[in-house]
Amino acid sequence: MRKIAVTAAAAAVLTAGLQVPAWAAAPAAPTDVTVGWSSGKIQLTWKDAGEANNVYVEYPGTSVVTLLASVPSTDANDVVLATTLGNTDRARLVVKSVTGSELSEGAATPEFDTQVPGQPVLQDASLATNLTTQLKWSQPAVVDPNPGDPLDLPATGETLKAFVDLPGAATNSYDLDKSATSATIPAQARPASIQLLASNEWGTTRATKSVRLGTLGAGITVPSKALYSDRLGIKSTIDLFTSEGREERASGIPVELQARAKTTDAWKTYGRYAGNTTAVFDTGIASLGNRQYRLWVPARKVVSTNVIALTPATSTSAKSSTTLVKFVSGGFSPSVVRVGGRSTFSVKIAPAVTVKAHLQAWTGSSWVPVVDVPLTKGSYVERGDIETDRYTLRVRIVVPTIGVNGLTVNANTSPAYNLTVK
Repeated sequence: MRKIAVTAAAAAVLTAGLQVPAWAAAPAAPTDVTVGWSSGKIQLTWKDAGEANNVYVEYPGTSVVTLLASVPSTDANDVVLATTLGNTDRARLVVKSVTGSELSEGAATPEFDTQVPGQPVLQDASLATNLTTQLKWSQPAVVDPNPGDPLDLPATGETLKAFVDLPGAATNSYDLDKSATSATIPAQARPASIQLLASNEWGTTRATKSVRLGTLGAGITVPSKALYSDRLGIKSTIDLFTSEGREERASGIPVELQARAKTTDAWKTYGRYAGNTTAVFDTGIASLGNRQYRLWVPARKVVSTNVIALTPATSTSAKSSTTLVKFVSGGFSPSVVRVGGRSTFSVKIAPAVTVKAHLQAWTGSSWVPVVDVPLTKGSYVERGDIETDRYTLRVRIVVPTIGVNGLTVNANTSPAYNLTVK
């Protein structure tokens, strides 16, 4: 079989009715033209009187005639052609003999179609917790306009594949059942893309919509301590990649702040926020006891015209924060009185629990315990006696560690409260 360079891309559109000088004899047309398949390419054979030959493709119903190959007279009457003839209902190959500048009449094959498979349509995609991808699709049937033509092959030769473009230069490919409309693709390295490809002997069609399997990274900073009921200024970040080396700019990403009292407890969601990939965002919450915190990002699915982007759920590691008893108010009122006057001492804490606190006094060199102070629902009030002597007093309140709503609130010491009697 001769090795002939196919020139399907080189158009040589011929005009009908070539003017032939009266003295130039055109060669006879080739005979016995046959067409078939050879190792996935078109094989064309014919007979002639030893002339050179041109091979064309014609598209009946149009004026397009394209030169595919030129065969020297010294070669066999046999040529192998690529299948890049376009996607058409009607085509035929034509062989003409060539003598000098003269062409014979053409000898044509029967008409055949070169239809590629119907374009698959990705209907939906979802990511399972085990990171497999569920694909759903449809594919329109293509009606053969010319059944039984010499280049028809069984439809069983058509394939449907899921082509996976992985990070770097790696790829995966999975054969899909053409009689089905769904399939599960194994877990892939991410970020990756998945595209449906339908192929037959004439070419490949691709689904317009593809799947992107992305990665979400999350970060969180948690203050080490805060006073009870004060806002714990937790800050969070998100990194999103749906294609290699390019971070997505996205906002409105649902995230959850989760907390637990200890490592053996289940995580619970205490706050829901809209995150973004462009800046640090606030995920603060009231400090209501010693807890561990993490940012949880649920699995994400975003559908646009041409892409279904899927990212699995992710979370940060646990970060701990301590809650301290908060002194809402306290001290002497008034803090300066004259002999014969009196002052009222009070203190109020949060959480508003009943607890036995301790009053300490400053000796000038150290704090010493004086008396227990019962706080009822977080408050204590004592009106002093009438003052008879001049003196100064400096005291403070120590509240021990307490429990509230199943959480621990650590002990704390009030600021110093001063009383002056003149």
